[in-house]
Amino acid sequence: MALTANRELNRYVDQELRACPVAAMAHILKGAFVGIDRASGHARNLTAGDHFAGIAYEEIDNSPGAAGDESIRLYTQGDFVLPVTGATQALIGAAVYATDEESATVAPSQGASFVGIVMAGVSTNVGIVRIMPVGGQFAELAVHAPLTSSTSAAMTHTILIPQRPIRIISAEVVFRTVPDAGLLDVGTVVADPDEMVDAFNLTTLTTNTPAILTLVARTFGAGVPIHAKVGQATSTAGAGGLLTIRYTELP
Repeated sequence: MALTANRELNRYVDQELRACPVAAMAHILKGAFVGIDRASGHARNLTAGDHFAGIAYEEIDNSPGAAGDESIRLYTQGDFVLPVTGATQALIGAAVYATDEESATVAPSQGASFVGIVMAGVSTNVGIVRIMPVGGQFAELAVHAPLTSSTSAAMTHTILIPQRPIRIISAEVVFRTVPDAGLLDVGTVVADPDEMVDAFNLTTLTTNTPAILTLVARTFGAGVPIHAKVGQATSTAGAGGLLTIRYTELP
């Protein structure tokens, strides 16, 4: 329906703090990662898969109460010094994930909630994180590429041709049937594409279980094809191979 008259709207000028109704029986401590229960829309100590809502500005104990009996104020913007597993100065711009109210990491896992990006490294496994609750501007992209294994030759696949410079967040590989031999390389040189991932031993995989790959480099230029090379198997070729690369586009 179209407007037929002027209207006045309430507007939030300060975006630093927001108040959220708290879930029943939730006790949230100051400094905790707070998530939004997708089913009820109420705030609670972050659980893997929640929408990240912010960092608790205060302690609120709604243990004896029903959903919505208490509200909690949350920091919804800012840079925070946080313990982040895997954070280093070299990972500026990397995504940060959480699976509970305390633990953060740069290694994504199934169901982990995105909470922000690394702005700087402070010390080993400690970084300055710019939090980005629901509605943040960070955009994570992903490519999921099938991999073929063979007992007759190595197999090379073109995975991605980025239209802009990119920074790799993570890479992982999985096979439905694990090959009995062969290394996985990922990079930009067709003959030996090892600039991103170098000589991952595919025989170390467990059937149907994704493995996080160690990254040699993270930044790649626009228009440069990225390839994956699956080394030759001996007598049992791998089946159902899939390479997943998560990345962000750079300016």
